[in-house]
Amino acid sequence: MSELGLPLPPNRLVPASQCYLAYGSALLAGIVSWWALYTFQIIEDVFWIGLTVTCICTVVIWLFSIANGNSSIYDPYWVIAPPFLAFAIKVSVGAGLAGPWNLRQICVFVCLLIWAGRYHIFYRWSGWRTGLVHEDWRYEQMRSFPLPYWLISLLGMHLFPTILVYFAFAPAALVLGKLPSQQPAFNIWDVMGLAGAISAVAILFFADEQLRKFRMTNEYNQGGTYNGGLWKYSRHPNYFGEVLFWFSMIPFVLAAGIAGSKPVFVFSGPIAMALFFRFSAWLMDIRSLQRRPGYQQVMESTSPLFPWLSREKSK
Repeated sequence: MSELGLPLPPNRLVPASQCYLAYGSALLAGIVSWWALYTFQIIEDVFWIGLTVTCICTVVIWLFSIANGNSSIYDPYWVIAPPFLAFAIKVSVGAGLAGPWNLRQICVFVCLLIWAGRYHIFYRWSGWRTGLVHEDWRYEQMRSFPLPYWLISLLGMHLFPTILVYFAFAPAALVLGKLPSQQPAFNIWDVMGLAGAISAVAILFFADEQLRKFRMTNEYNQGGTYNGGLWKYSRHPNYFGEVLFWFSMIPFVLAAGIAGSKPVFVFSGPIAMALFFRFSAWLMDIRSLQRRPGYQQVMESTSPLFPWLSREKSK
């Protein structure tokens, strides 16, 4: 039992070598499948090539997850994939590595790199260092569903988040998939997108740092709840930062003059991501209510996702 009297999660050991092998195999499969799809024009639009390739890579990761009995092997994939996909799309459309980049495309790509880098700085995945011990608690809960584990793992734990992230990434893909010569000059929409992305990463940075420091205290170990810093205005400011980041890609599309021709791809992904994180916030709230005695008061006084002034509990 844990210090809070809750059952400990089961051990699902995966050596680091298996994690490296899984991602090395996925990278190789991604390179080969992209080359084949693009060279032989099996799929002509690089946007759909990207979706197909990221699903292929995900299936490779899933095979290692099944072989090792731990779907958390997938955990870093949703952050690793977007910068690789962005680079592949740009190189495919832009006449190779030496192809031209405009300032808008550079900003989008750099924002993706910074966003992904922040994750690896604050959540240095144990799979790279010591291997995995436990599986994400959400995956553990999904094991109890009345369906075969391999199917739940493939659809719910692997392909669903991959497709969700890809369509949230769609605005960035559209900007990178259009030649600079076919885009307007850098404009105010780009400034708005850049400001939004930088603000989102800053929110993620400070929210993660504040929570990291709190998790080192005895109060956290005894079931306390952190309600300071950014967490005073949102129960999940880190989730809000993720939502803001993907919405910040939309102004870049507006700047590039693409939004009118593909509005579904521009708006549906970020909206779906916002709904997903709102649902995730609800799941985290349920979990915290079970583990944090004072969390009900936090729920009554603090916004669930979007930052807002704290409201006092009514008397």
